[in-house]
Amino acid sequence: MEISGTSALTIFLFLVPLLILVSSLRANSNSSSKKRRPPGPRAFPLVGSIHHMLTSQPQAALWDLAERHGPVMLLRLGQVDTVVISSPAAAQEVLQGNDLSFASRPSLLSSEIICYGHLDLAFAPYGDYWRALRKLCVLELLSARKVRHFAPIRDSETMSLVAEIRAAAAADGDGEEAATFNLGRLLVSCTNSITGLATFGDGCSGERKEQFLSAMAVVLSHASGFSVSDLFPSLWFVDVLTGTKRRLWRAHRQLDELFDKIIEECEARWKDESAAAGDNILSIMLRVRDNEEFAFPFGNANIKAIIVDLFIAGTETISSTAEWVMSELIRHPESMAKAQAEVRTAFNNIIPQHHESHMDALHYTRLVIKETLRLHPSLPLLLPRLCRKTCDIGGFEVTEGSRVMINAWAMARSPEYWGDDAEEFRPTRFENSVADYQGTEFQYLPFGSGRRMCPGSAFGMATLELVVARLLYYFDWSLPGKMRPEELDMETIVGGTARRRNQLHLVATLHDVPVQS
Repeated sequence: MEISGTSALTIFLFLVPLLILVSSLRANSNSSSKKRRPPGPRAFPLVGSIHHMLTSQPQAALWDLAERHGPVMLLRLGQVDTVVISSPAAAQEVLQGNDLSFASRPSLLSSEIICYGHLDLAFAPYGDYWRALRKLCVLELLSARKVRHFAPIRDSETMSLVAEIRAAAAADGDGEEAATFNLGRLLVSCTNSITGLATFGDGCSGERKEQFLSAMAVVLSHASGFSVSDLFPSLWFVDVLTGTKRRLWRAHRQLDELFDKIIEECEARWKDESAAAGDNILSIMLRVRDNEEFAFPFGNANIKAIIVDLFIAGTETISSTAEWVMSELIRHPESMAKAQAEVRTAFNNIIPQHHESHMDALHYTRLVIKETLRLHPSLPLLLPRLCRKTCDIGGFEVTEGSRVMINAWAMARSPEYWGDDAEEFRPTRFENSVADYQGTEFQYLPFGSGRRMCPGSAFGMATLELVVARLLYYFDWSLPGKMRPEELDMETIVGGTARRRNQLHLVATLHDVPVQS
């Protein structure tokens, strides 16, 4: 039975005196160890500095605070000490100089339930299991060879996207009003299909595919943000009383049932066809399971947790970034024209399925994507880290057990590192820049850095670049009605990732180029 909002508030207020007592005792026990702690905003009783995070854009709020308190800043979020890093120098100390001390993740309720007790790569605690899992991902599941192997999938699904837009745009021809598309929705569908085929092969299609994607959407809606127990560990039972934990487990069970069916169907297909395991990601992991190739017990729960990571990273981040790329281009017609001219010159008079092999010719288009990731990183605060050993960062003591957030968004917009036009969209700023996707330049960290850097960046970039290139090659884009570029809503909402608050709607006009039949 769900508890109403009023009842939940009553329960919470009833527990306030107990919480204040616990917090006071903890503060007193730690007072003697507080030396050179990072500065930060005033912390109020019970809630600490949590009110600063009650916004759809916490990265901007934290940047404003860092302007007053410094690039290494301490916030008390509920009962949890959280250190926020907002400068490349301090980020380098965390992600490189003291990487081992910050190589683990905090345990969060949503990731614990959805990712099978942190058996996934993103939130698994640092240790032998995580190292073995990362090796499996880097060498087999997401290797450069595997990314190339999935090229036909990217080709097929991006051409399906083109065909869908082309058919609707052609139907509105003959002088009638041009078609307006919800491009955000189309991009989510396309990237879901690419990730699904790479993960499951053709073993998850039709109704089963729709069921799985629907379940993943439910998981994502419940898994973003913090729960009460994440910020107030001593009040873990509040998530039980308010139904948060029950909703997470319900979403988990729905997804788990579909995982079991997909795995069962995949195994039955091998048996019926008297064939060896396929070459999709699921087949590789089932082979590892059956041959006991992993250094640790590796069963279906491990496989499912990894797949959850793949869909969050392979769909949510790629589709939202592609949507931001098109948003910035539509707001900057000169950049749109330049990118389209480049793509059409590179792709003209070639067989469409060979487009991916010509991506190296798209120099300016790649600068556009780099600049978009600077202004709109998918994870503005990266994923949180856990301090495993007390150490100094920027001349301040970060104590064991503290959580650490890297404000990559703030560093990527700082005039100190990017000039007075840091807030402007200017792709050519990367023309002579050494900043890339490898995490070695700490003012630019779209995929993180260090041991916990995203291992799927190559897969993601290959998909993103092809999606953007084909949208620019086959269509001319404009805003609906008489909307001017500067009027386009660019409001961001940060949940699991940073995405547009309102999905992008654009008008597509056919461009006269050959289309793959």
